[in-house]
Amino acid sequence: MKYRAIMNIELEHPIWLLCEIAQVRRSSYYRYKNKPVKKDTELEEKIIQIYNKSNKRAGYRTITLLLKNNYNLIVNHKKVYRIMKENNISSIVRKKFRKHKGEAEIRENLLNRDFTASKPGEKFVTDITYIPTQRTMTYLCTIIDLFNNEPVAWNISDSQDKSLSIDTIKKLSQKFDLTDSIIHSDQGVHYTNHDYVELLSKLKVKQSMSRKGNCWDNAKAESFFSHYKCETIYLMSKKIKDLNDVRQITEEYMDYYINYRPQKKLGGVPPSLYKKICTTA
Repeated sequence: MKYRAIMNIELEHPIWLLCEIAQVRRSSYYRYKNKPVKKDTELEEKIIQIYNKSNKRAGYRTITLLLKNNYNLIVNHKKVYRIMKENNISSIVRKKFRKHKGEAEIRENLLNRDFTASKPGEKFVTDITYIPTQRTMTYLCTIIDLFNNEPVAWNISDSQDKSLSIDTIKKLSQKFDLTDSIIHSDQGVHYTNHDYVELLSKLKVKQSMSRKGNCWDNAKAESFFSHYKCETIYLMSKKIKDLNDVRQITEEYMDYYINYRPQKKLGGVPPSLYKKICTTA
């Protein structure tokens, strides 16, 4: 796609400058320009069309299936991969972590779907969701206090390494004495890696985990992300631009959710007011 763009305007600007802007080698561009016309031009156009229609989500396996379903074209997935690579396109959807045997430290499900708490800081649930932007995939890690369903710590990053969950716990520890608190999560690598588990142990936290593949064990966290996306991301007419926009949108929503959005299970008041009423009574 970059090479085609350069070819379209190479008579108007120096080729060396266009290649520098597009961050491609001039030798690679000339090699592309001088190679024989491919027989796969029509296939290439269909692949790019499917890719763009999916908002850059579709990878080569998905595109291979869509070529068969939509156009009755039987194409080897390796060929689709090659054409995508030649056009410098790939899925922006997050890549799965590969767990190595012996790394994951699994804990018992102490919460056991009891999403109630008698006081602030007694029980927390945490999870991570992803938010696509025009430039990159971003990730939001949130911790919710089950006493009043309040998001009490969150962290946003364009990297999904283990620091995402660890930094969120550090933020939480600045607000609460976590001794004997329960913090519940799924069995994702962010919560089973040694550094995260060790941090909770140092903070004297009781770590709890959902059963493998059972989203209902962490339903409160899942529910919050559903509200967050339905009331922000899905309402936007255009795709979010970048990480800074995600941060701004999230901060605004957290303020709304905590201080203004009434919850039926809290007697029709927002989390902050419910906490104030209960702790001053």
